[in-house]
Amino acid sequence: MRRLRGGRGWVLGTWALIAALGLAGASPAKKGKLSNGPPPKVEENVASLAYIVTGKEMDLEGVGLVSGLPNTGVDPPPSHYREKLLDEMRKAGVVNPTKILADSRFAMVIVRLKLNTGATTHDRLDVEVEVPPGSGTTSLAGGYLMTTRLREVGRAGEKELEGHELALAEGPVMAGTEAKPNDNKRGRVLGGARPRKDFPYNLIIKENRKSGRTAAILEKAVNARFHQTEGIEQKGMAKAETDQFLILNVPRVYRHYPGRYFEVVKRLALVDGAELRAVRLEGWGRQLLEPSTAGAAALCLEGMGPNAIETLKTALPNANAQVRFFAAEALAYLNDASGAEVLATTAVNLPEFRAVALNALAALDQPAAHLKLRKLMDEPNIEVRYGAFNALRTLDEQDPFLGRVGVLEEPPRGPDEEDLEPTALATRRAYLNRRGHDPFTLYLVESDGPPLVHVARTRRCEIVVFGRDQKLLTPLAVGTGALQLSASDGDEALQISKIVPSRYGDGDQKFQCSLAVGDIIRRMANLGASYPEIVTILQAANQQKNLAGPLVVDSVPGVNPVLIDAVVKGKDITKKDENLKKTKMIDEPPPRRGFFDIFRRSSKND
Repeated sequence: MRRLRGGRGWVLGTWALIAALGLAGASPAKKGKLSNGPPPKVEENVASLAYIVTGKEMDLEGVGLVSGLPNTGVDPPPSHYREKLLDEMRKAGVVNPTKILADSRFAMVIVRLKLNTGATTHDRLDVEVEVPPGSGTTSLAGGYLMTTRLREVGRAGEKELEGHELALAEGPVMAGTEAKPNDNKRGRVLGGARPRKDFPYNLIIKENRKSGRTAAILEKAVNARFHQTEGIEQKGMAKAETDQFLILNVPRVYRHYPGRYFEVVKRLALVDGAELRAVRLEGWGRQLLEPSTAGAAALCLEGMGPNAIETLKTALPNANAQVRFFAAEALAYLNDASGAEVLATTAVNLPEFRAVALNALAALDQPAAHLKLRKLMDEPNIEVRYGAFNALRTLDEQDPFLGRVGVLEEPPRGPDEEDLEPTALATRRAYLNRRGHDPFTLYLVESDGPPLVHVARTRRCEIVVFGRDQKLLTPLAVGTGALQLSASDGDEALQISKIVPSRYGDGDQKFQCSLAVGDIIRRMANLGASYPEIVTILQAANQQKNLAGPLVVDSVPGVNPVLIDAVVKGKDITKKDENLKKTKMIDEPPPRRGFFDIFRRSSKND
């Protein structure tokens, strides 16, 4: 038997054997190193390893049919759009589709949608409609876009490529665009598109940190802080897909404000422990009390979850309004109502923080938030009033103080329906019974503030009347299409005249209605007026001074761009006295800007 000798030679031989074994699996070992990656450092956070992709969008397109036009449609000339529409109609079982295209009550349109990252099947998105080049259709006003399939489009040289069906679109057409409000060959369907699937955000791992281990670390860090119950299961918001990226979902509490969620996620620590948490809590607590660091510190504390609530509360009595606000905002997203009064006061007094203060109240599912928002709906400032209404609806769509009322009665089934031609009857019934609910939402708000009517021109068909008993002022004579409203000076009611087409010719029916704005809106809708037509009538009434107060559109306060100076740069913006933004009237809608837009330019590098 050969004797094994110890010493240096034996040790070298042992290491040689180990090395040989390692070399035998050289390729897997190299792959394993990439798979594991270096462990994170104590000071690193999610933004150290990855960035969130937020700005992607897809262009969807389809060809659709607008019905119910007042003889302004024209049979479209031959084109690939026409052939595509005819093919869609045949697949849907439409009999004699060429005859329908030749009917002047119908028009072929191109339907377009920009689908952004983060869209879900619960979203309702605006779509654009446009008469194709060469078509003789003169106006889309009063029309209804029938169900249209939207697909991703692209080009390969001269050839147009068409992808999978990603959304459906349908609804009444509001003629004109923001840039060209009088262009009746173009229009929008507000909230008319519904995505067929979710398009979540992605958390992309940086090139030098790509590994399976990094993906797992990021997934654990996000899910330890953000998860929610779906059915009977707790579901984390992050899911590692590969060693290069994760799917990042948005919790319900941040659904209306994803930009804030991203800022909190980026600051989540990767290495955790009781001692580290205590040190961070103490350090961020000190930074919270200084205006120059309060914004970032509040986001970091929010990322720690409920354990940070008591620390955040210590900043509520601070002498600086900016410090108080950032603490109250973070508390709201932790569902603590301690800062509700600070948020309500901020919404009224600091226009720079108004939008985010209302967003925070919308995230706070506590009685205090409901009470504050209801009270803010009485404020004379229009932005505050409608902003509070919008926040309350986001918080609880069923809150009785919103004043939602039904619009449509049971569709009448009288002899006048029997006189309608089949195409007109089908269009009318499709409109009145679309998906079994009202064609738009109507709110009559009990308010101690001055009279106000608010209409939406993006994302939803909605009319909000502040002052439930608000009445039109006489004399008046307004109308559009088949409806005309009139009342003499001193009248206690108005008359609505409706032109009713039938096979025997057009007839004129007259109806009496009170002067209450809510009653008039409901009566017009039940007589077949679409949301765009009702908005047009309200606009005419406003121009003729028949409304008791102003008519405004989309008066949701936008996030002030200087907010980034307060959060990222640490600038105390409460020290300068800026004038309140003027509320935009219906002929001049305000720009819409969100927290997400403010941080977009830095989202890939933080």
